[in-house]
Amino acid sequence: MKVHFMVLGSETRQIYLAELLQEAGNEVMVAEEYLPGYHDVVLLPVPQTAKYLEENITKLQKGQLVFGCHFPAPLLELCVKKGVRCIDYMQEEGFASRNAIATAEGAVAEALKSGCVSIHGSNSLVVGYGRCGEVLAEKLAALKANVTVMDRKEEKRARAETYGCQAVDFTMPATNMSEFDFIFNTVPAPVLDEHFLANVKKDVTIVDIASKPGGVDFEYCRKHSIDANLCLGLPGKYAPKSAAAILLVIIRKTIMGD
Repeated sequence: MKVHFMVLGSETRQIYLAELLQEAGNEVMVAEEYLPGYHDVVLLPVPQTAKYLEENITKLQKGQLVFGCHFPAPLLELCVKKGVRCIDYMQEEGFASRNAIATAEGAVAEALKSGCVSIHGSNSLVVGYGRCGEVLAEKLAALKANVTVMDRKEEKRARAETYGCQAVDFTMPATNMSEFDFIFNTVPAPVLDEHFLANVKKDVTIVDIASKPGGVDFEYCRKHSIDANLCLGLPGKYAPKSAAAILLVIIRKTIMGD
């Protein structure tokens, strides 16, 4: 079954995805904006789904499939009214687990790029022990970091401890933040605020991989010269070919029932 794809965005992951689709015998067009004509499927870049959808929504046509991530509710409603079906990669079975591996590896790479000490032997805090947090803690432990997991849920803290991590909740004394060389946030809610940030090391490195706007008070960090970065789209940045293959699995499953 030959399908006509419109791949939007110049992210390297999108380019690899287009190549994989072409190799499978599909018709594929790659562009920065929607090109004239009817395309069965429109593929939006994962970290910029909202931007590209907003810019191109008036050009979408009834019956099309649109793939992306974290669709804004107002735009999603407009697509429904137009008869356009939107598929959120994050909501599809298997995507989050596969994507967590590439995301965790990218987070470690960002930490190494920005930090002033090695991961090995460092004291590293992982905030949130969901899919990404669990994989990230495992990767850090494999690199011989001393890993502490912060999570609200007792069962998650217990699981982290079974894997050799220290575990704390958000009632941890803020002064304990001074122990950590690296802090990784995976919680998409404001969790690392002035209460905690006022106690971090001067040369700490904070990597936030939660969905925008993240969970760190970046304004406070900026004012106090704390190295903190919101790092989105890490799979596409550090492992674009692998990341594209993950997207392809979801696309094939949705369209062809594989």
